[in-house]
Amino acid sequence: MLKRILLILLAAFLVAQFFRPDRTVPAVDPAQDMLGATGAPPEVRDLVVGACYDCHSYATEYPWYVHITPVNFIIQHHINEGREHLNFSRWDKYAGSKDAGECDEMIQKGEMPPGYYRLMHGHGRLSDAQKQQLVDWFAGLSAGAGDRGNGGEHGGEAEGEAHEEGKAHAEEVEKSGPGAAQ
Repeated sequence: MLKRILLILLAAFLVAQFFRPDRTVPAVDPAQDMLGATGAPPEVRDLVVGACYDCHSYATEYPWYVHITPVNFIIQHHINEGREHLNFSRWDKYAGSKDAGECDEMIQKGEMPPGYYRLMHGHGRLSDAQKQQLVDWFAGLSAGAGDRGNGGEHGGEAEGEAHEEGKAHAEEVEKSGPGAAQ
């Protein structure tokens, strides 16, 4: 009897592997990506991509275990929720939102990145100094009404160069895109 139950469970698990969640994403306009639109400095870009972009953008890098059902449905659900609250790939839509304004607070409190993400992704484990760097940057971004490219804290040529670097990064994200990791 136990053997029969185990065989049925194994068969159900194997059949379940043929069902996958939808991971398609729309085309991304690099001008709408938060990192490009704000001209984020390279060190901030690296931290944001490592700690935030898997769940809060269309540039998700899926781990190997995303191919195992039911894990793939759980992960995709978390990603969809993250994108619903704040999607850095659609900064044009979220820049002035409540969630965008709370990024610094969420990081400061340790709510973002979430514990389960930090456990599974080493790049999500931020040192205190890295957290503070992100908190300060997001706080400045909120104070600058979501667009450092227009009257942010730096201004002038340096800001234009940072904005161009951010646009280049956004284009790089689009080229490597979420499809490359699927």
